[in-house]
Amino acid sequence: MVDINITGVHMHVSDKVKAYVQEKLGDLDRYHQGLSKMHVTIHHAEKHGFKVDLDMHLPHGKDIVAHDREETLHAAIDIVADKAAAQLRKAHARETEHRR
Repeated sequence: MVDINITGVHMHVSDKVKAYVQEKLGDLDRYHQGLSKMHVTIHHAEKHGFKVDLDMHLPHGKDIVAHDREETLHAAIDIVADKAAAQLRKAHARETEHRR
C-alpha cells in the first residue's frame, strides 16, 4: 500500500474527499513496484474549479509529477489518476528496458 499525504491549500479537505483520493490513487503501486509515497495537494483554481497536484516519489531519487485543473474536484482527481498511471507505466517500461 502506498503512503498518501493529502493537503488542502486554503481549504479543508473532507473525509469523503480523502476517501475518494485513497480509492483512486491507492492502487497506483501496481504500475511501479517502487512507488512508496505520494503527496496530493488540492487548491481552488484561480477563477473557478479545483487544481490537483500529485507528487510521487520513486526509488533512486526519481519523482513523477501530475497536475490538472477542472470544474469539479472529482473530475480533477480522476484525470490526475489517469495521468499518473500513464507516467508510472512509462517509467516502469523504461526501467525494464534498461535492465535488458
